[in-house]
Amino acid sequence: MELYLNKTSPYARLALATAHETGLADRLETVWVEPWEDAPELLAVNPLAKVPALVTDDGIALVESGCICDYLIALSGRDDLLPAPPRARADSLRRLGLGRAAIDCAFSVVIQRRYADAAGTMLSRRWSAALPRAAAALDAMSADRIGARQPDLGDLAVAVAFDYVDFRLPEIAWRMHSPGLAAWVDAVRARASMRVTRPQ
Repeated sequence: MELYLNKTSPYARLALATAHETGLADRLETVWVEPWEDAPELLAVNPLAKVPALVTDDGIALVESGCICDYLIALSGRDDLLPAPPRARADSLRRLGLGRAAIDCAFSVVIQRRYADAAGTMLSRRWSAALPRAAAALDAMSADRIGARQPDLGDLAVAVAFDYVDFRLPEIAWRMHSPGLAAWVDAVRARASMRVTRPQ
């Protein structure tokens, strides 16, 4: 399998961390690309020029990190990463949704500042304001997740999201008001899958 990714993309990191958690990382050929340069090899598998993109052993191109993670989990048989029973699945998806939405907000702020308006627009201010609210909502869930024996995809998404906020938007200072979430994120960050995928 081939995984197209960028070193600082939180979306790509979520897919790669999932590959490590599922034990499939050794089966991946990682193809490092710069999506903003419309690399021809990336466009050949994803016409949207976004990472991550995964080409399966059967030659099927998958795009969007959630789809890639879902495929890797199914391929590995690691059902604990995205449990099937409805109540457990809903709990994991709730955290996955908040984590992915936080990634979207943080990434959008970074891109808006880089390519549109360094001082920030109404949209980037709106996305920035959403991040502490997401942190507060997740902080309220943290007691049930701190010390979880095995993180699931929702936990990985939350950790990737707020590690990215620390990396790119430290002024958000979410840790000051969400100590439970900070402990949760730090516990997941300590896993090998997160250490080896940390952005440089």
